[in-house]
Amino acid sequence: MLFALVATLFAAPVADLRAAASTARRTIRGEALSAHVRFLADDLLEGRGTGTRGHAIAARYVATQLQAAGLEPAGDKGSWFQQVPLRAMAVDTAGCALEVAGERYATPDEALFYPRGGAALDEVSGPLVFAGYGVSAPYYGYDDAAIDLRGKIALILFGAPRSDRPDFFPAAASAVLSDVQVKSQLLASRGAVGVLLVVTPETLEKVAPWSRLVSSSSFEQMVWMEGERPGGGRALPFATLTPQALDRILAKAGRAGAAAKLYADAAAGKAMPFPLGIDAHLRVAAKVRDLTSENVAGLLRGGDPRLSTEHVVLTAHLDHLGIGPTVNGDSVYNGATDDAAGVAALVEIARAFRALARPPPRSVLFLAVTAEEKGLQGSDYFAHHPTVALDSIVADVNSDFPFGRWPPRDLVARGSEHSSLERQARAAAAALGLRLSADPSPEMILFIRSDQYSFVKRGIPSVFPTAGWLDERGETARNH
Repeated sequence: MLFALVATLFAAPVADLRAAASTARRTIRGEALSAHVRFLADDLLEGRGTGTRGHAIAARYVATQLQAAGLEPAGDKGSWFQQVPLRAMAVDTAGCALEVAGERYATPDEALFYPRGGAALDEVSGPLVFAGYGVSAPYYGYDDAAIDLRGKIALILFGAPRSDRPDFFPAAASAVLSDVQVKSQLLASRGAVGVLLVVTPETLEKVAPWSRLVSSSSFEQMVWMEGERPGGGRALPFATLTPQALDRILAKAGRAGAAAKLYADAAAGKAMPFPLGIDAHLRVAAKVRDLTSENVAGLLRGGDPRLSTEHVVLTAHLDHLGIGPTVNGDSVYNGATDDAAGVAALVEIARAFRALARPPPRSVLFLAVTAEEKGLQGSDYFAHHPTVALDSIVADVNSDFPFGRWPPRDLVARGSEHSSLERQARAAAAALGLRLSADPSPEMILFIRSDQYSFVKRGIPSVFPTAGWLDERGETARNH
């Protein structure tokens, strides 16, 4: 499936695509995919946490596999690796605090804390202003964030408006505008000094329960660094709140019971900013350390003298969560499907391209990135510091949890409908006898949660394909 989608980017006729897919079926063996996953997800690698010894072992394993497949090194200074400078921030819960109208909010039952990118300590106070989703989208005639937030703390909702209309927050645009980094930059530009982000009841039900957010908050956060300047991350200190915490805040502001209307108005695209008439105090503390971790890059040169200077990038993320809170006696987060499976696919697709009778006309860059679980930091660093010319990259195809739980009947290609890649996605699906389906769960905002988003932000057409969820009856399976 991934092989076919990459192959369509070389403008091959459908018959040639089918022939290439046939070669791939013979070359890509289940046993090889299984072997890669078993090694990468073994306890020995301790979950491949960013910057750990286990991740370094995994990076060298992938480099040797790409070399064995006949690729050229495409990292720094002729090596297989690109060094990514990072700053890790471990939240110091004891040093964090949130008070609204003199009342404290408990961690982790009501509030979780997230540092400003690269910062060890922020302490801010100011009037509290409800600012909708914290979204400005003039091309949809929409702005729910107060224009003047100077010295204020913004109270916003998770997510963004979403509709089935192409002219009002379609799924991919809604996902991009849900990005907390995008929101923080907007709110900071309007003068806000901090953010309280409320996770809505719908989010807790359909995306992740509060317990999962609590668990994920125990891991270090990271940003890539440009010297002493963070290359990404949140532009403001954040606290994330439960719906019950919002109820308490509204009651203090004399608006008891108003939360349901706020949620409904926001979902309908009718959120309006207003001052709450109370003050908040936010303190976010973190223990910081600097480290490096590696992207792995291998190049298959194209066969056309003119087009070989252009590059199609195939990405997968090498990192997972590493060591974390113990679950049933096990503290290793192995990451077999997220994303050892995607890396395994990347390696075997490289072999499949090498097995073709002639190389593709364009060059293919195979890129296993670090720090995806830390906010796409490895791919974002590469997109800002590519090892090939940025304007030579014509597309990114991202492999993250690519396989389904049964023989696939459809292909979901997130992002293709909002770029120049939809035609290629349809051709790949047709070559494999699959249907192309829309994203079955847009509320998960998966379009911005994997590495293709780093390339999208740099103006590169990108797509995130996965096996779909159609069952044997041709219906979207429930409880996926």
